[in-house]
Amino acid sequence: MRWHIIRTLFGKEVRRQLANRGGLALAALLVVAALLLSVFGNDGGPSASMIGDVESCYVDYWRDDGWVQHLRANVPPELKRNVTFRDVNHLSDRQLPGGRLVYPRSSGAIQMRMIQGDDGRIRRRICVWQPRVGDMSPYETWFWRESARYFQQQSCRNTPLAPDGRGVGGEGDVRDSELYSNIEHEHARLEAGVDMRASITSGLILFALFFSCVYLMPSLMCEERERGILLAQALSPASPQEILAAKFLFYPPAGMALAAILAGVAKPAVLADPIFWLVLTVAAFGSLGIGLTIASIARSQRTASMTALCYMLVVALLQFICRLGNIPLLPYLALEYHCPRLLHAVLTDSFQFYYIFNVAMAALLSIAWAVAATVLFRKCGWQ
Repeated sequence: MRWHIIRTLFGKEVRRQLANRGGLALAALLVVAALLLSVFGNDGGPSASMIGDVESCYVDYWRDDGWVQHLRANVPPELKRNVTFRDVNHLSDRQLPGGRLVYPRSSGAIQMRMIQGDDGRIRRRICVWQPRVGDMSPYETWFWRESARYFQQQSCRNTPLAPDGRGVGGEGDVRDSELYSNIEHEHARLEAGVDMRASITSGLILFALFFSCVYLMPSLMCEERERGILLAQALSPASPQEILAAKFLFYPPAGMALAAILAGVAKPAVLADPIFWLVLTVAAFGSLGIGLTIASIARSQRTASMTALCYMLVVALLQFICRLGNIPLLPYLALEYHCPRLLHAVLTDSFQFYYIFNVAMAALLSIAWAVAATVLFRKCGWQ
């Protein structure tokens, strides 16, 4: 590839964007929105969420006894797909980073811990972990209702007790009169949660990348095709690789620059985080691959704009349906599944080692989109 041709095509893209007043106005509006969020959203109050309820509840236990089995068998249908039972003794190291139980955002937990008192008796400690945003009352109501029913059933059997507090009459459970009186109950609040300010900032960043690479670039590229400018470039000494190189050198950095301004206004410290720039680079080049694919398929400016909006709507609906239906694996194939989580983790200083999976998947999807866009453009995109 020849640098002087790429530089000429790059200059052409810069001049087209400077002449696009609508794009500049929208970029200015995004910056104003980030400024307003920074000024009026920094009140230090509790975070809100765009997701009203707790999406899932984990019941973590250290001993699989009759109480746990009764709860597992009596989950109401409306909560069945939202309640997950886990034996802590069989969790993997990935599920216990640093030896601590970690829960996804918008999730709560009920921990059935085993403790031994000074008198040598085994007691239960029920810890209800409440997320920062959401209502755990449906899960707590079910838990205590079924627990009371289980204790009533056990009290009718009048199981004798062994010295260690275990029943010796069959099931090995503590008798109801002893067990229920020795239950300790406490509430705690999970530190992780859906921070509304960070969520809005992540949305602004992703919208900046979407606007630059998925909406604006295909629209302008189809406009060049309609006017014959793209065909003239293809018939000039410039090769398809050089045309693509100019677009890859302009649109992702332009989107990243706007996204960095938005992030810097909301949280200046994030600009010094290398993970933020890694996530931003992966998201920008993945977005350009999506936009270039749309531009190669669409034949007109109107079709490109509608296809970009339809793509955004379809991906959002698929993510929503997969979440409601607990459909596994399918959301992992969308770049829009990984990037919001990564940006939110970086903006809230909660990035953990297990997010490396999301980084790797986002990078693979970005490469796949870029390769597909390059192949399509070389075959039919310039025509």
